[in-house]
Amino acid sequence: MPTRRQALVAGLTLFPTSGLWRYALGAHQPQPAEGQVRLPGGRRIGYAEYGDRSGPLVFYFHGTPGSRVEAGLIAEEATAAGIRLVALERPGIGLSDYQAGRQILNWPADVASAAQALGYGGTSFGIVGLSGGAPYALACVRCMPERLTHVAVVSGHTPLCPSGAPAGEQDKLIAWVGRRPRLATLAFRVAGNQLRKHPKFVLHKVAASWAESDRQLILCNAEYYAAFNQTLLEATRCGPAGIVADVTLLGSDWGFRLRALPPAAVSFWQGGCDPIAPPAMGHYFQQNVAGSELTIDPRAGHLTMLKWHAATILGRFAIR
Repeated sequence: MPTRRQALVAGLTLFPTSGLWRYALGAHQPQPAEGQVRLPGGRRIGYAEYGDRSGPLVFYFHGTPGSRVEAGLIAEEATAAGIRLVALERPGIGLSDYQAGRQILNWPADVASAAQALGYGGTSFGIVGLSGGAPYALACVRCMPERLTHVAVVSGHTPLCPSGAPAGEQDKLIAWVGRRPRLATLAFRVAGNQLRKHPKFVLHKVAASWAESDRQLILCNAEYYAAFNQTLLEATRCGPAGIVADVTLLGSDWGFRLRALPPAAVSFWQGGCDPIAPPAMGHYFQQNVAGSELTIDPRAGHLTMLKWHAATILGRFAIR
């Protein structure tokens, strides 16, 4: 049985997998519009908007853990591409209400309701999913392919269940959260307290396991410390239950098979230096999702794959 110290380390290790950052908006970028969408049953979904409000709609699905603030990393690229980038928070994260007993396949209905509330009820839209946002992006392919212009999965994590799926650096930890949810809840609660008290210490501690390009992206700019802390505080705003559920679902059966997905325009983007979601995961996705594309950048890590290729990825959604 893991000790309290091991639980703390577990929580801290999972925190950086999703990347961030309100700093990326910069002084020349407007602050995002934020709010909540009320779903038909009364539950609320939090969101933040970046880019061009008059442009085509692209939903951003954050990593695990992550929050709406994460999409600020590519706000400038969204503006340049003329994209209305709307980052949705999953239940129990940030501004989103917790949803007991949720499953990955519940998410597409929330997305459709959000599109309706934003004025896109009968309009197609695109999706960008980072890291642990991958199953939610692909669940939308499963449930509403006719609504999607394109789906880009960046640094996506594959299912843990099927045989033949490649392993990532954090797979054992993801599986442990699913097996020990109570201890995982303690881990994330303690980790959140540590982030509030000692953000710089925590960031340097966990960054030791990142790809070098990700460390350069984050640690070489003083603004990252505050931005990292702010983003993760949003991820734990409602307490640890939302994160524990999100990690557990990532490591569980997703409720659909990749090979059974209907035809859709799907691309996968994987960093060659990413220990969290290594390039083998990109190959696995591409081999199992019919008609999909795969781009691997041998220089990129988990977060730099998104940042370095944001202009190209978002260009897929731009009106020509």
